[in-house]
Amino acid sequence: MRVEALAFAKLNLALRVRGRRSDGFHELESIVQTIDVADRITLTLGPGHQLAVQNSAGPFTEPDLAERAAISVLAAKGAKRGIGIRIAKTIPPGTGLGGGSSNAAIVLRVLDAGIPPSLGPRRLAAIAEQLGSDVPLFLSGGRLRVRGRGERLDRIASGCETFVVVVPYERCETAAVYAAYDRIQTGVEERELALGENDLLAAALHVAPGLRRVAAAVQEAGELYAGMSGSGSAFYAACSSRAGAEKAAERLRRAPFAAVWIAESTPEGGRWERGDGG
Repeated sequence: MRVEALAFAKLNLALRVRGRRSDGFHELESIVQTIDVADRITLTLGPGHQLAVQNSAGPFTEPDLAERAAISVLAAKGAKRGIGIRIAKTIPPGTGLGGGSSNAAIVLRVLDAGIPPSLGPRRLAAIAEQLGSDVPLFLSGGRLRVRGRGERLDRIASGCETFVVVVPYERCETAAVYAAYDRIQTGVEERELALGENDLLAAALHVAPGLRRVAAAVQEAGELYAGMSGSGSAFYAACSSRAGAEKAAERLRRAPFAAVWIAESTPEGGRWERGDGG
């Protein structure tokens, strides 16, 4: 069996930190939208027991999320299969766009469908949760309200925005951003989520001060709202039309500090483009 798939990125359209959990992680509430910026993944199932992963963002010293997802599915099914995974990256790692998590979700879905018996949605979601906080949302995709560590998901109505996605060449590490947030935050705010707001923004700008000019440029470009995705370093501007997004993107591309894309919302976290039985 051979499957080619697209693993979409996501934007955090709003993010609130609701405090610290007893397990040491942060309790989050976020509105997330998957978008059509995507990594391309080719998976093959065949004879043998070897798992081979090629990731254009690698090499890695430890198994990446996609490889860990494959190992988890095989373990849950008690199966041994020859599996090949080839990942052509478009979504840059470490930008808050969820590329690694999206890759893992596609691998979970494809291998669960290709290796009987099916684990079912609940068990697949439990595996996704163990792999990482953003992996469960990509099993569904669309526009979601996400709570906890990412395990509580509610689908909500998507808007009609077109997004300009701005990916700075300067990056900030997730762990460093959360550590800075814990140092500088003055209390948990209980107000409702508002599109474009992100409680981690000040911490990200503290960790990577060079992002300030990106944040300012994006705020100016957003017709509807603008913000930072996840813990950074990617930003977005929401526009009311494709034409408006193209104009905003043209202005933002004049600055030499970031890559700029135009993206549309997707109703799913990933899409199978072609599959050959076997």
